Amino acid sequence: MAGMVIARRLGVSAEITVFEKSRSVGGRIATRYAGEFEFDHGAQFFTARTPGFRKFLQPLIDNGVVANWTARFVEIDRDRIICERQWNADVPHFVGVPRMNEIGKFLSRNLDIELDTAIATIRRDGVRWTLIDDAGNAFEDYDWVVLTAPAPQTATLAADFRQLVSLCNRRELVGCYALMLGFEEPLELPWHAAVVQNADVSWVSVNSSKPGRKAPYTLVVHATNAWTNAHIDEDMDYVREYMLSESALACGRDLREAVHCQVQRWRYANIGKQNGPASFINDEAKLAACGDWFVHGRIEAAFCSASDLASQLGERL
Repeated sequence: MAGMVIARRLGVSAEITVFEKSRSVGGRIATRYAGEFEFDHGAQFFTARTPGFRKFLQPLIDNGVVANWTARFVEIDRDRIICERQWNADVPHFVGVPRMNEIGKFLSRNLDIELDTAIATIRRDGVRWTLIDDAGNAFEDYDWVVLTAPAPQTATLAADFRQLVSLCNRRELVGCYALMLGFEEPLELPWHAAVVQNADVSWVSVNSSKPGRKAPYTLVVHATNAWTNAHIDEDMDYVREYMLSESALACGRDLREAVHCQVQRWRYANIGKQNGPASFINDEAKLAACGDWFVHGRIEAAFCSASDLASQLGERL
């Protein structure tokens, strides 16, 4: 989100290349395909509280890329529903349509994006930047570099810039495991989305209940950040089996009847609310950075950080 916002905002006054280490854009605004099953295994939904983000979203809503998820929502205390309500238009819970990764596809239109390119080193030679990927390929003659990766990866790339590294090191990102379950028949759960308390899973949702989704029936489960961090390098078979047992308690169902079961590790998934600047800029080196980790682990936070930086860079460009 942050990289695409910067590229779209500043494309009128600069030639911009976006380098993306993955095969597709969007980061955790992601969708996983497994045969006939589809899972939004990263960000589950997002809200829009600031006027700037609401304005930014309007074209996506108008084009049918984003819609409000009117889910039946519950809070579960380990294995017991303690609260329930209907999400409605008063406080929209937005999702991409027909899947979360459509947001990245829409925002990346007409951008110059180098996919499958993991930048390993950045080097300033005089007044220009050179970027080198993990295969040794060099990309040269850039005036500015903007880093939008999570804080630990930004710190690695900006190793020669103590101020930015120090800022990165003060940010504590937490991980998240996502469990994806596909079923031949619906489970007939009495809700679409649940926050779980007093358990090692924190979220369970009927992914196939979101707007524009198609059958078959799918669930997405997120482990708590605390449990994930304590088991971040755990064997994935163990993670899968443990999350199955924890989420079965929350759902009151034997989830081992799933015909598809897969786990994704998100090492840098979330961060609490932060104090301080919404972005970083070094005029002398022409180096900048932004991302949700400056503000909060939210899609809107990534937009706000990038928008703040885009305004500053726009003045300079």
